Formats: sequence, C-alpha cells, structure tokens
Amino acid sequence: MISKECRFSDFVGAVRNKNYFEILHLADQEATAAERLFLRSRIDTITRQRCGRDYAERIKQLIDYMRYEVKPHARSARDAEVFAAVNPERRPQRGV
Repeated sequence: MISKECRFSDFVGAVRNKNYFEILHLADQEATAAERLFLRSRIDTITRQRCGRDYAERIKQLIDYMRYEVKPHARSARDAEVFAAVNPERRPQRGV
C-alpha cells in the first residue's frame, strides 16, 4: 500500500505527478489492498476502522473521478482540494 496510515491525502500526494494510467493502476491496487486489509480476521479493530471500507470507497471515488469526471460529494473543503490536485483532463482522448 502506498499510504500505510490509510490517509487519502497521502495517497493523492504520492500519485499527483504520475500519468493517467499509472494513477488508475495504483488507485486500483490501493483500493484492493485496503479492502483485503479490512477482511483479514487477525487485524486489530483500530486498523480495521482506519483502513476499512471508507478508505477503499474514497479511492474508488477517485477512480470514478479520473475515468468519468464524476465529482463525489466533498466531505470537507480539504477533500475538494485533494480531488482538484489530480487532473482528469490529462486522460487520453478517444476518437479520431
């Protein structure tokens, strides 16, 4: 996992200067790792709460934002800034 503490802003900071495909790939891996961590039976409850479904859901929202420009409801002003830091306009255009 990129963010060992399951902080969304840390993850976005780590992928900020990557290209479109790298961001999607790393986000997919991060969301999968967070969900698997949540499902482990031998993990303490504090880690489970911190790195659980909420963190994975935020990463999935980032994937939706990058692919489809679907902006999630910002939970705080900080979330809006974090999503704005990753620019989905860098994605390759389809067509002729």
